[in-house]
Formats: sequence, C-alpha cells, structure tokens
Amino acid sequence: MSRQRAMVRLASLLLLALLGGCGTGSTPATRDSPEPVPPPAGAGFDYQLNGDYPLPADATVVVRQWDAEPAEGAYSICYVNAFQTEADGPDGPAAWPDGTVWTGSEDPDWPGEYPIDLSTDAKRRSAAEFAATRFETCAAAGFAAVELDNLDSFSRYPGAPFDRDDAIAYATLLVEAATEVGLAVGQKNTVELLDVAEQIGFAFAIVENCGEYDECRDYLDVYGGRVYAIEYTSEGLTAACGAVDGEYPVILRDLELTAPGHADYRRDTC
Repeated sequence: MSRQRAMVRLASLLLLALLGGCGTGSTPATRDSPEPVPPPAGAGFDYQLNGDYPLPADATVVVRQWDAEPAEGAYSICYVNAFQTEADGPDGPAAWPDGTVWTGSEDPDWPGEYPIDLSTDAKRRSAAEFAATRFETCAAAGFAAVELDNLDSFSRYPGAPFDRDDAIAYATLLVEAATEVGLAVGQKNTVELLDVAEQIGFAFAIVENCGEYDECRDYLDVYGGRVYAIEYTSEGLTAACGAVDGEYPVILRDLELTAPGHADYRRDTC
C-alpha cells in the first residue's frame, strides 16, 4: 500500500493559536521552531492518503502523506508510518536502518509491510532517528502536526520481541523528535495506550472504526473534541455518530481512500 512549501511558519502557527484556525508555512525546522499547536477541536476534516485533492467544503483539517504538500489554508497533518514499514518505496523495509525491521511476520492486511522492532533502546533510537527525517520534511513543508500510524503493532504481532512498554518508550522518542521541529503529535487508534497518552505527549487522536468496535467514547474522555474519526462502513458510521453525538467529527471513507472521480470514492459525515 503506497501512501502518497511560503511564509514564516512561526507567524502561521501563532495565527492558529490566536484564531483557533489553521494555516501552512515553509521555513526549515530548527531548534527555534515554535511550540506545537494542536488542531482545532470539532473541526471537519478529510483523510487523503492515496492522492491529494481540494478539501470538501466542510473540512478545515486534513491528513496527507509526509512527502505531499499541505493543503492551502487548512490545518494539515502529515502521515508517517512510524511503527511499520510500507511495502516498498522510501519507507519500504530496505529503507529503514539495519536491524530495525522485524521480519518474523508481515501485516496480514497489507502484504509486504513489517513491524518496526522496538525490542531494545538502540533499535528504538535508530528507528526514531529515521522517522525524525520525515518529521523535518513535514515541518519544512508547512504541516502543523503528524499522525503516527500503526502505534498498535505491539498488540497485532503475537510473536514479536517487543511489548506495550517498548511501544510507549518508542512513541515518547517520536513525540520528542516531532515536538522539537514544531509538530503536534496525534495518537493513532490503540485504546490500550489511552491511559498513558498524556505521559507520551499526544495532543489529539485519529481513530479508525471506533464505531465498529464501540471505542468512540474512550477517546472522547481523553481528548475531548480533538478526535478525528474515520469509519469504512455505513454501519460503523451510524454507530460512531450515535456514540459521539456531535462532540467530535466522524467521516465515512472508502477503504482505499480514493480521490473524487474514482469509482470507489466515498465520503460522508454524520
């Protein structure tokens, strides 16, 4: 599954903080980067990982690939597959540092994708340094935040040589690296880590299928309106909308996240 700059960034993010809105910028990230600004609570959003396109009229927050361009005039979140490889390309298994990919089992839903080996401090730090290069690219392009995908890998590979504590340690390193370049960091799924979300440093959550798995209220209790939910079935959308009752946004997307004009494109809201 291959998931596919401008004025001063500081001014953009200060405007976000003052107006509760969103923006983009393009100055290179440095240690003088501004403090991260979380996304606006309750804002409509879109999830664009398989090609970029103009935002729907109701969306002011968008998620796009780390090597894409942020959306003009929107709060843009970059997607980084930080806990798992892609099947190929710049984030494929061969691209990660030696020893950081556990090949004992591939993702059953996405062939060719393997979990990052979080079993030792050295491996976690090596992997975090690799992921940090993506954060730097995102910050320089003008993204305001980052989504770390496959946070739940520790729970999906029973034979893997790492566990929940290792995932927490690695996530903390990633948040530190992203914060250093001015990016807010979002938790991706993983109700098992909600109790340590503040400790890790997550500022919002992006969740999938919370309606299907009856988890939507769990995220609300931790993040309030800074949750952005995606469902992939009509039944899941109905369940999520009922559970959330307008307290944070929920969208329906097609599983392949196609662009408008594609035969499989779907997007709906509560």
